[in-house]
Amino acid sequence: MTSFRWLLCIAVLLNCLPPLNAQTAIGTSNITFTTIDVPGAGYTGIWGINKNGEMVGNYGQDTNGASHGFLYSNGTFTYFDYPGETVTVPHGINDSGLIVGSTGSNPVYGFLYNGASFTTLKDGSDTATYCDGINNAGVVVGGAGDIYTTKGFQMKNGHFKPASPPGTYVYIYGTGINNFGTIVGWTDYDGFLCRGGACQTFQFPGAIQTEAWGINDMGVIVGWYNPSSNYSYAFALKNGKYISFGYPGALFTGALGINSAGQIVGQYTFDFQTWHGFVTSPVSASDF
Repeated sequence: MTSFRWLLCIAVLLNCLPPLNAQTAIGTSNITFTTIDVPGAGYTGIWGINKNGEMVGNYGQDTNGASHGFLYSNGTFTYFDYPGETVTVPHGINDSGLIVGSTGSNPVYGFLYNGASFTTLKDGSDTATYCDGINNAGVVVGGAGDIYTTKGFQMKNGHFKPASPPGTYVYIYGTGINNFGTIVGWTDYDGFLCRGGACQTFQFPGAIQTEAWGINDMGVIVGWYNPSSNYSYAFALKNGKYISFGYPGALFTGALGINSAGQIVGQYTFDFQTWHGFVTSPVSASDF
């Protein structure tokens, strides 16, 4: 599997969750974008951001070629690769700076990276373990199985537990988890939310595809959706109210992570060849 899978994955109340699909209020916002690109790269994706504003992502020259990891902090890039692999994709970073991601093409392994060394993560005998999010307690979420089908999971101290909504799907990935243990992710066509062991799917109103990628401690969920058009847009969701936004003129804008301050990170493209990373101004309560 190429690094393109990582650039465009297209192809709360105890145990009682709110009816997300029934909540259809859509608003506008004054979100502003700051582009962040690795110098000289053909694509840049930013996948996670912590409360300190440290960001992680991947870059390369061609979305079908090698992918390298980076940490972006205080205007400086620090680059890293999983030893011996051509695909390294960091997806999340917690407030202590612990980075989670995945490496390899087939098989695929998850990893934890502390800035000096890697710890490999693998779910049993599965040939693919994709690790996408991490909270301050070190709980990791992702999807495991093989490159042709996956189920969502949460993992702590090497112990994997299922984290999937009911139903039959080819792909399920847990992609974000906050410090209260609330998980978001996506299935073949829907986003999903898990709280207290109960999971349910949701869709942006009128969309044919919705992917949730991040959630912060205020319960703001971010992701992207396609409304059956040539354009895909980012969204933020809180208490049943959606904000839709896109980089001006872009064919695709994906929100992939959000921190406690409400800053959102992600990527956008004008041609599906060159990709740019971004961070936004903070989302506030008034935006909803």
